[in-house]
Amino acid sequence: MDLLTAGIILVGMIAGIVIAAALVSKIMSAQYEQLYEMLKASPTQEPTSHQKPISTPNNKEKRQQEVDEKELLKKLREVIDAKVSNVMEEAKQKKERLIMLLDVARGYTLGYVTAEEYNMFLIKVLNELEEFKRLWLAKFPSSKDKEHLELLIKYVAATKLPITLKTKNKNTVELSPEEALIRITNSINSAIEILDKLMESRNENPAVTPLEVKLTNEVEKLQKKLKGLENQLEELRTL
Repeated sequence: MDLLTAGIILVGMIAGIVIAAALVSKIMSAQYEQLYEMLKASPTQEPTSHQKPISTPNNKEKRQQEVDEKELLKKLREVIDAKVSNVMEEAKQKKERLIMLLDVARGYTLGYVTAEEYNMFLIKVLNELEEFKRLWLAKFPSSKDKEHLELLIKYVAATKLPITLKTKNKNTVELSPEEALIRITNSINSAIEILDKLMESRNENPAVTPLEVKLTNEVEKLQKKLKGLENQLEELRTL
């Protein structure tokens, strides 16, 4: 092989290599452009920064708080239950206070007690009745009972001295101690009657004074005897 032929072959090889390199470069360039377009078309996402956890109470503190609330509610319920469970005893005590108020009114009529002293004692009794009303309604939440209790308090409040009347001429006349006692007695007896009916409506014996207790016992004995006689009559009818 002469030098001319070898040179032609070498030139051809070099040309082939250059052409191949150019094709490869063109192909790679096209691929890079496609990849670049794809990257531009896809939505860019900002790198998420490290988020600090939201500060929340410790689970142990939460449980302790729940336990404390339950204990508080439990104690509150126990106090309320203990208070309302004695509502009938409270009712009887209020009846005794009304009877005592009537005794003070008698003392006023006889001159042993002044009108100011009676009114001071009356204010104490009224405050006690207001507290009793809340206690009763906590045990028996009834609108009818609420009306009765408010009427009871109204009767007692009407006994405040001096007790006056309006004449036909629209003049005000103050009642004498004796006449005032009659009005006070009627009002307090009406209040006691309401209190008795409230207790009886809850199957409670309202007797508090020795005479009332004695009469109640006698009535119960008579009722038992009557029941026994009725049973005997029923047995005779079946014979």
